[in-house]
Amino acid sequence: MFGDISAADWLILVARWAHITGALAWVGGSIFFALVLRPVSSAQPDAMRAVIGPIGAVYREIVDISVAAVLVSGIVLMFDRLTGNDATVAWVAVFAVKLTIALWMFYLVWRLRQAGYRPPTAQEASGVLGRVSWLLGYNALVLFGVIVFFLATLLRELFEKSLAA
Repeated sequence: MFGDISAADWLILVARWAHITGALAWVGGSIFFALVLRPVSSAQPDAMRAVIGPIGAVYREIVDISVAAVLVSGIVLMFDRLTGNDATVAWVAVFAVKLTIALWMFYLVWRLRQAGYRPPTAQEASGVLGRVSWLLGYNALVLFGVIVFFLATLLRELFEKSLAA
């Protein structure tokens, strides 16, 4: 049974698993950070100052490992799909959108890492800075992550339709 699976197929299987697991950890961690930690930081900035450092350090490690897993496995999966005969023009177009959003997410992580995280003051959270942070900060990672998951599902559907054709 397992003897019928080639080494290349095992590599693709492991790459697919690493890609999905890395993406889930990254986006899931971003959801937790955006929907749990940031609101608590806004509501209780003094209390959160003591715990955000240790939580941020663990979160940073998870993101680093996830980003590395997504990058390496994504390159393997991209070359596997593009070198086959099943990548349609529609698939390539959707993939280009997904890749562009993913690259923007990598940039956001890098930019947020350079700026460092500190709990916002109540005034910052409610003002213009809070709205800009929502669009370009951790909330943007959540939004883009969900969009990338949707696009991945769409890519899978397009691929399966190309096989049936």
